[in-house]
Amino acid sequence: MSRETYNQSIFDDLSIDTLIENNEYIKQCKSNNKKNENSLSYLINRKLSQSDCIKLGNGLEKLLCDIILKNTSLKNIKGKNSKGKKERDHLFCNEEHKIIYYAELKSNINLDTEKLNATYKKCLYIVNELQLQYPEYKIEWCLLACRYISKQEIPNYLKNKYMEIKENLFGINDYLELVGINHLFTKDSYSMFLNKIADKMFM
Repeated sequence: MSRETYNQSIFDDLSIDTLIENNEYIKQCKSNNKKNENSLSYLINRKLSQSDCIKLGNGLEKLLCDIILKNTSLKNIKGKNSKGKKERDHLFCNEEHKIIYYAELKSNINLDTEKLNATYKKCLYIVNELQLQYPEYKIEWCLLACRYISKQEIPNYLKNKYMEIKENLFGINDYLELVGINHLFTKDSYSMFLNKIADKMFM
């Protein structure tokens, strides 16, 4: 019997169907179409794939940059990503007042322990880098939880996961205030804003 014939006979065997049918793990797995309430996509009315959710987060990151540049005198100093250097999501400079603004944006801050630790350690690493790079500047920074309009809205069980940087865990309004933008969102207006972005991106 050839290998091809042998393999074919295995998968044609009805006992394989029986094994699949009776496997406890397979039986217990169910598709979960519920949106994660801690994710940015929770505020979106349309269904989004995992790929769409990533694109939405990227779209928000780039649009917020445009909003900041249009409504403030800050200069975008992020520059191009380079190999071996940790990427900064947002990096702005106020030359007049000698302030550097750095923000790391997350669509969902409810991460597993490994990713959570990597996230806040990355923030602290970059802040330290910036302090060395710009010794005459004040460094203002945040981990921006894009799902929430303010730090007060972030659930305590999530805040407690970020105790090492709790003072720098922001919602969208906190970040806008930090960079000098007075237009603040309500829950409804932020949801409408995000859905406009999603509708344009995934029409």
